[in-house]
Formats: sequence, C-alpha cells, structure tokens
Amino acid sequence: MKKYFSVFFRLSIFVLLLSLFSCGTKTVMMTVLRPAEINLKNYPKIALGDFVNSYGRIDQHALDLRDALTRQLIATKRFEVVDRQTLGKIIQEQKLAASGLIDASSAPALGKLLGASALIFGRITTDRFHQELVHSPPYKDKKGKSHQRHSWKAKYELSVNIKIVDVQTGKILTAKELTAVEKAETSALDKAPPKIDRNALYKKCLNKIAAQFRRMIAPYQIKVKAQFLVDDKVPETKKAVALFKAGDWDAGEQLLKKATAKPFLKPELRAKVYYDLGLAQMYLGQHDASIENIRHALELKPDEKRYQKALRTAKEEKAKAEKLKQQL
Repeated sequence: MKKYFSVFFRLSIFVLLLSLFSCGTKTVMMTVLRPAEINLKNYPKIALGDFVNSYGRIDQHALDLRDALTRQLIATKRFEVVDRQTLGKIIQEQKLAASGLIDASSAPALGKLLGASALIFGRITTDRFHQELVHSPPYKDKKGKSHQRHSWKAKYELSVNIKIVDVQTGKILTAKELTAVEKAETSALDKAPPKIDRNALYKKCLNKIAAQFRRMIAPYQIKVKAQFLVDDKVPETKKAVALFKAGDWDAGEQLLKKATAKPFLKPELRAKVYYDLGLAQMYLGQHDASIENIRHALELKPDEKRYQKALRTAKEEKAKAEKLKQQL
C-alpha cells in the first residue's frame, strides 16, 4: 500500500510539473505612442516667456529651466519656437509690460503680434538641497579594534509651476506643477566620506522636469510589456508570440484568429486564445476588435482577473488612441 501511494504521489507531482511547464506567460516589449497631456495642435508657434524663482526674480536656475524647456520644444519638431531674445525686443519696442517680465499680463498684447500661438512661463516653487552627516554606532572587530561608518546623505528637490496661455485670448490652457527629487549617499569606514555633488543632483532634477514637460506638450513614446498566455495544448499561442517578437504582428494575429475557431477546445483554452488575440489587437490599434475578443475570453472565464483587467486596459487604450488622433 505504501509503495502504491509513493508511486501515485510521484506521478501526481510529475503531472503537476508538466502542466506548469506547458503553460505560462510570455512577455513582448512594445513601443507605444502616447498622447500629450494638452493638445497644442492649433498652436504652431510657441513663445517662451520668463521663468522666475520663488522670489519673483530671474536667477541662474530660472535661466537653466527656460533653456531646458526650449530644447524640449525644439526636439518635438512640432512647433516654431519664438525665443526670449525676440520676445524681449517686442516687449521693449511695444512697451507691453511695465515689469519687463513676459508673463500672463503681456500675453494679450503679444497675441496681436505673434498670431496663433501659446505663451509658456512659470515659477520655481521649490529649489532646495539638504544634506546631513550620519554616524553609525561604533563597533569592534574580532581583534578588538573600534570602527565607525560615516555617511553623507543628500536630497535635492525641485518644483516648477508651469502655465501655458493662449496669447490671443489670454486664456490659461493649462497650469501644472512639475516635481523632481534626487537622492544620493556616500559612506566610508573610519574616515570622512566623499562629498556629494550638489550640482549633479540639481541637473538630474532639471532633466526630470524637462522630461515631464515634454510629455505635457507633445506625443511621446514609451515601452510597455504585453503579457501573452501560452499553452502547449494550443501551439498557436506559442507560434503567435514568436511571430510578435519577430515583428510580424499581422501573421501572428491571423494565426490566433484561426485558433479561436478550432473545434473541441476546452473553454479555458479558447479563452486564452481570445485573450492573446485581443491583447495583440489592442497594440495594433484595432481597439473595437480588441475589446470584443477580450469580452469573449471573459464570457468563457468570467472570474479570471487577468481578463477583467485586460478589458479595462483595452478601453483605456481606445480612449488614449482617440486623444492621440486629435493631436496628430
């Protein structure tokens, strides 16, 4: 009896392991175009106004910020960028702003001269660096010698309130605070640790702010992970994923379409095929078909959380695609 149970137990484990290895997920990395946070399609000309610090003055960090945002605007290749020097001449010649700053107060007057354009300006609300020297409790090694570790811990915080204004109407199109935080730590045993480069942390924060700004004003690309389900019992799933990885999405899609009509497939297997097909169509831009096929998967396996989440994602992707279409 014990021998029979032992054989049965080993066989059960083998069957379980076989089932685990015969199915699973395969990740395909994809590049997806995302819509900008604000649609500036009708503003072919962008004017960069003044950026000031928290005291309302133009300092080096304010100049750095304006330069970083200017580079991002030019990099999009979507706008004609009016530089600060040109705007300054207009302000001076037309006497548009008593303060000398180019901001919301000068926007309507600039609209008559610049035409259909938007003005971008802002204020640095947080520009803070903090560091402290931390000493760990002393300890003794095996030889009885005392040791102590010393560490510099630093944090740079940079926040900017950015506004984009329609220069013809003076209407604020968007106002948003962008925030970046960078941390660093150095340590040494029984001696002073290396100093932390404050300027390096500041530049990292500035680059993060510039990247966030880029996403505000123009469509951008990101990498996403698509988690496909594969199963040896439906070899088309593995073949399709292999085609997707090779970049042949149309062939992979056709393979899965045929697999959905295979006879005698168990409901849970057919659901996997529908899920994979819907996931592929989601990133091929076939959003209605994607939603329909993921719904088929859910009808076959209503309690499967993966399918429930995929349906929500498919609807979100459709909304993003519609927003992107308006911007392009």
